[in-house]
Amino acid sequence: MSCVRVCTVLIALVAVALGSLQLLLKQPQYAKAAVHKVVEAGGIPESVFNIINVVDESAWSDMILKGNLGVAEGYMHGKIQMDPFTFFVTLLNGTSIGTRRKEGQDYLGLVMRLISLPTNVAAYFFNMQTRDRSTRVTKQHYDAGNDLYEAMLGPSMSYTCAYWRGANNLDEAQTNKFNLIMRKLELTEGMNVVDLGMGWGTAAAYMHQHGRVNVTGVSLSEEQVKWAQANLKKPGLHFIWQDYRDHCENPAYVGTYDRVYSIGMLEHVGYQNLQPFFKCVKRLLKPDGLAVVHTIGEPDFVPAMDPFLDTYIFPGAVIPALSSVMPAFENDFLLEDFQNFGHDYSRTLAAWSVNSKAFFKKNPSAYSSEFQLMWDYYLKMCEALFALRINQLWHFVLSPRPALRQRVDRQT
Repeated sequence: MSCVRVCTVLIALVAVALGSLQLLLKQPQYAKAAVHKVVEAGGIPESVFNIINVVDESAWSDMILKGNLGVAEGYMHGKIQMDPFTFFVTLLNGTSIGTRRKEGQDYLGLVMRLISLPTNVAAYFFNMQTRDRSTRVTKQHYDAGNDLYEAMLGPSMSYTCAYWRGANNLDEAQTNKFNLIMRKLELTEGMNVVDLGMGWGTAAAYMHQHGRVNVTGVSLSEEQVKWAQANLKKPGLHFIWQDYRDHCENPAYVGTYDRVYSIGMLEHVGYQNLQPFFKCVKRLLKPDGLAVVHTIGEPDFVPAMDPFLDTYIFPGAVIPALSSVMPAFENDFLLEDFQNFGHDYSRTLAAWSVNSKAFFKKNPSAYSSEFQLMWDYYLKMCEALFALRINQLWHFVLSPRPALRQRVDRQT
């Protein structure tokens, strides 16, 4: 029998075995036993089962077959009752799937990787952040409705990590973040600046007002651009609905900006597009320019987002690792400064959670109960990830090579 025929037979046998296993695990009693075995192998405290109240026994099958996506959907549809923050802290703190995932045998991690295999394989072989695919997250998430965002984010309308040093509340912490980035950019009056990503434009408005500079905001979210144009537009401050790639390929903008910054957009660029992104930044900058990139960071390389976040929150997003980011810019930029204040994101997410719950309580029919639970799960899951320092928040200050400046003044 030829090698090809042998391989075909083996693949068929594996497929049959996996299909049989899947059928078996669709039966709640076997699924429940499997979940308990996986938890034991992963070194997760048995107390995790005291946190979860399984109302519908089919939730056990969802958990073992779909991992975090199954847990999330069980919570969204009322099959599971729990506090997501407590659940994730118990699941991840000191366990092989969480803070100790690079130590010793990682059985639970292996199970989770198998569950995520289809998503990860697709991310390896296909560019999930092409121009067409990049519109998914803006249409599904950022264009979902400004009423919730206005209530959740508060006056700053900043949907990225706040900087809590010396701050007493969310709005002060977000203003601190704007000020920190402004100082890192070393703005001087009259400069031309571009904000790639821009959000609702409030960071651009801050730079314009306090730095006395001209700012262009570029975003792929139509709703965000409309909001910014309606609420913030003035001479020296304007907003463009455009893919950042189209902006940097337009000869009218090449080499025209003294400063470039991006707040919370690198997560949507994708690891396959990191080098083109940084080349885009350099293309926009003047030779003596400066760039600041603010992004969530992942300590270990992952090709795709967690299946729950990819399905319901940020389709196509990928949290970058240093092993992906550094090679992407090393030939074009000097790293002038680097800062990590990831724990501040936990506090930011906690504040967003409080504001969201207040909004839903005041407007119970504005969004479905499933959406409200999905939103709660998302915010509390991410709060736990940052509280445990599994996810980070990074600032890169970059000058284009060859650098024409002696140094930058380090800001804190």
